[in-house]
Amino acid sequence: MKKRSCKWSRWGIITVLLFLIIPGCSTDEEKKMISEEKAAKARANDLSLDSLGDPEYVGSEKCKECHWREHDSWKHTLHSKFIRPINELSVVGHFQHDNKLTVKVTGKSPNLAREEITTTMFIKNGKYYVNTIGPDWKYHDYEIMNVIGVNRKQNYITKFPNGELHVLPVEWQDSEKKWVDLNGLERYYPGSGKYWSDPGRIWQFKCGSCHVTGMNIGYNKSSDSFDTTWVDLGIGCEACHGAGSNHIIAAKSFQREKETIINPAKLPWKLRAMVCGQCHNWGASTADISPTKEGFPKKYAFPYGYAVGKALHIYYEDEPDEEKKHHQQYTEWLDSPHAEAGIICLTCHGVHQEGAHRSPNKSQTKAPANTLCTGCHKAVKLKAAHRIHTFGSCIACHMPKSKGHEHSHSFKFVSPEESLRAGGIDKKMNSCSGCHYHAKDRLEGLVEFLDAIKREDMPVPFGVHQY
Repeated sequence: MKKRSCKWSRWGIITVLLFLIIPGCSTDEEKKMISEEKAAKARANDLSLDSLGDPEYVGSEKCKECHWREHDSWKHTLHSKFIRPINELSVVGHFQHDNKLTVKVTGKSPNLAREEITTTMFIKNGKYYVNTIGPDWKYHDYEIMNVIGVNRKQNYITKFPNGELHVLPVEWQDSEKKWVDLNGLERYYPGSGKYWSDPGRIWQFKCGSCHVTGMNIGYNKSSDSFDTTWVDLGIGCEACHGAGSNHIIAAKSFQREKETIINPAKLPWKLRAMVCGQCHNWGASTADISPTKEGFPKKYAFPYGYAVGKALHIYYEDEPDEEKKHHQQYTEWLDSPHAEAGIICLTCHGVHQEGAHRSPNKSQTKAPANTLCTGCHKAVKLKAAHRIHTFGSCIACHMPKSKGHEHSHSFKFVSPEESLRAGGIDKKMNSCSGCHYHAKDRLEGLVEFLDAIKREDMPVPFGVHQY
């Protein structure tokens, strides 16, 4: 047995030597590796950062090939789920029962004024539809292409024959489990400019760039048609890091990939905040919509032309119009003490981090609310309102809801007196009425109480519970 073992061992050695010294005996894998190395060297000789040209969007799946941990963490966030294809897993509204919405048509309408009309949501052959009145005052079945939102409410997008995308005039409010009118006949009518199907409501101009990543509107004026494309549904990697084609080329060719992508963490703090501000704002673009036609909005509702790392205010202007107030956190933050101190969005909010203290939540905050605040704000002595609200919430008083579900990001205490001047809490919420909402908690009484507790002796709250 030992002799046979030595015999085979000698033949094995001879075979290996032959493969090493005889040309052309490389394996296919070795040939491929050598070929790729030669190609990389050739590209490195021919390419430079200056020769790459303008980068193009490639999509988050390409980013995943190298940055799979960040990609997987990002998938936990609402940014990745902001808009999704329509299917039974993405729909939260009722389409088979409680699927009708009846509203009274606005008295301003030239047709059907004060009449009741009914919109119906239904499923047919696996597809989702909304039957409602369109631009010609007739009922049509509009097929849903995508859903927007999954947390508090959900909206539905349809596509017109010419490629226009429109948000249908029904909104599902999940907290109350009901349908409500959205830019429909309850307030507007076809041709009014603000009806859901009017040119002024085209989704590509109003909302698109903050719902998808890498959008190209693709409007052709001669045919009055849209060929709109994007690389990601939702807020993808390139929405915050910039287009990534050059980054991929550099990484594969000459190892200078860090110079071909934006890392917001390395930007100056104001520019870093502007990355979030491109969508969390309240206003319109400085650029006019072009090409245009009658009925189109004059401006884009997002900072058209903005690229990550640039100064946002060059491409965007604040317009404090109540109707445009939506995701206005950046606009409010600009007027806050935090902005003066350089405390930015990423100080409190994570992007795609995970961990024991950074697990994703709906606001993507790095810690629970009060813990997050008291990490910086350590009171030496409790005074005035703080003396009787030691059990309360920093958020409730310093971030009252300023619009629907959205909390104010000015971080300033809002006195009940401001609600009085505005005409009530339905016009302007204050820092007290979020908790003191009973019939006895009159705004006048809350103002008196606040005046009283500012005094050093802090008398019994004489006004707050009086009629």
